[in-house]
Amino acid sequence: MIQYIIIGILFIIALVFMIRKFIPTKTKQQGCNKGCGCSMTDVEKKSNF
Repeated sequence: MIQYIIIGILFIIALVFMIRKFIPTKTKQQGCNKGCGCSMTDVEKKSNF
């Protein structure tokens, strides 16, 4: 019985981890990759609506 509880807890933790990985967060700062040719001020102007 205890092994089913442990497996269930591990499954729920893995499920939460996967859901959080695929849902975009609002706190991440979107920017360009290195070498894209734009300056950081361009990126800041775009993100400050």
